[in-house]
Amino acid sequence: MPKIISDFMLHARELAVRGHGFVEPNPMVGCVLVNDQNKIVGTGYHEKCGEAHAEINALNAAGPLAKGATAYVTLEPCNHQGKTGPCAQALIDAGISKVVIGCADPNLEASGGGTYLATNGVEVVYIDDELCKTILAPFLHRIRTGFPWVICKWAQTADGYIETPEGEDPWISCEGSQQLVHEERGRVDAIIVGIGTVVADNPSLTVRNAEAHRTPLRVIVDPTLRLPHNSTVLDGEVPTLIAHGKNVDKTAFTNYPVSFLELPEVDGSLDLRPLLTHLVNKYDATNVIVEGGKTLFEHIFNQQLANELWIFTSQRTIGNENLKNMTQLFNAWDCILENKQPCGNDLVGRYHVK
Repeated sequence: MPKIISDFMLHARELAVRGHGFVEPNPMVGCVLVNDQNKIVGTGYHEKCGEAHAEINALNAAGPLAKGATAYVTLEPCNHQGKTGPCAQALIDAGISKVVIGCADPNLEASGGGTYLATNGVEVVYIDDELCKTILAPFLHRIRTGFPWVICKWAQTADGYIETPEGEDPWISCEGSQQLVHEERGRVDAIIVGIGTVVADNPSLTVRNAEAHRTPLRVIVDPTLRLPHNSTVLDGEVPTLIAHGKNVDKTAFTNYPVSFLELPEVDGSLDLRPLLTHLVNKYDATNVIVEGGKTLFEHIFNQQLANELWIFTSQRTIGNENLKNMTQLFNAWDCILENKQPCGNDLVGRYHVK
């Protein structure tokens, strides 16, 4: 790819990610308009679901300077009337002469924009940019599989333990890492935990001390419905779903503000695939975080449902073989390190699961 194209597409990608947490279930998209002197005349990104798409915002920023310009856009312009009008037609009406597309749109409802542009005299170039596809991965995964993007997140000691001895400080990660987790929670559609985590920690599973771009659904995977009635997740503060097995008695939970979903079994554990489909179909979920515990991570590994791992590693060591350790399970995952960076006293690794 010529460097000048790469530079403009890089700028479009940087714009696109600003929409994370605001635009889902729509894709994150950025657009850069460049004149024949290779000067940027307008930029835009999709800022919020239901509002103007990236191309429209870029065209509005450029005004009459858009005529004859080249549009660099991370995703193929839409070609349908949804909550907003078709971007392909808007580009034609503005006199755009060329469109460079980072990734084709697999959504049959919205695709075809590239063909429509070419039919109407606009030069169209697809560059199949891997970094554009990385940004769009949750959207592309949802369209192709019907599942949301599943992020498994845990905090561990330097020697891989995810719990501490009784009587010791239960927090493994530092305050900076905990803050980062709340910021990420505020961008996803659901937080999923197993019943063991609820019984052991009584978490609230909400966004605290951070801006919540959306309110994530709380999901408890509880095969036999042994959720304690004094659990914080029953407080009604945010919507809560309990996924359970067959032949459980829900009458004791009649007065609690929760929903239920019965799941079938597969290989001796609950089949989590119908849960993921339910999250897409009923809650329009695009990104979900699984926060433990180890048993739930094992089920997700066995059912090959994880797309990404976020691992917060502290400097602390424990060395107690009686406690839960993630080293063996992590090593079994076939994944690629995307990036690793410090966060306070911790090291945060993000991995893409193959």
